[in-house]
Amino acid sequence: MFSSDQILALMRERVHHPARMRELLQVLKIPRDDRTSFKRHVKSLVASGDLVQIRGDRFGLPEKMDLYVGKLQTHPAGYGFVTPDRPLDPLGGDIYISGPLLNEAMHGDRVVVRIERIKEGGKAEGRIIRILERANESLIGR
Repeated sequence: MFSSDQILALMRERVHHPARMRELLQVLKIPRDDRTSFKRHVKSLVASGDLVQIRGDRFGLPEKMDLYVGKLQTHPAGYGFVTPDRPLDPLGGDIYISGPLLNEAMHGDRVVVRIERIKEGGKAEGRIIRILERANESLIGR
C-alpha cells in the first residue's frame, strides 16, 4: 500500500509527462493487489491539487506542466489574482487573471492556473483551467 507522499515522490522521480492511469501503474510498478488503493489515492491527490488531471484522462504534477494551484482573490471590477501555493520561479508574486479568463471561479476558490504570458516587469498573466474547491457552495441573489 502506498501513501500520498510516496506516490508524489515516485511521480517526481519516474514520470516525466502527463500519463494515463494504465501507464502510471506500469511505470511506477504498482502490484495488482495495490491498484485499487493506488487509484483511490490518485483521485484524492487530484482533488487536493497535488496532481492535475488533463484531457485524455492523463495525470501529472502541476510543476512539470507549468500549472499552479492557489487561491483566487477577485476585485469588484471583474478581474482577480491567484496567490499560488508554491512561488512563481523566478517571478514571485501573484498571477493576474482578467475577467473573461476567470472561468466561472469566484473569490476564495482554490483553482488551477496556467500562465498565458509574462508582461514586461515580470508580471504573470494566466487563465483558470479548473476549480478544485469552492469557497462558497451556495449563492444568494436577486
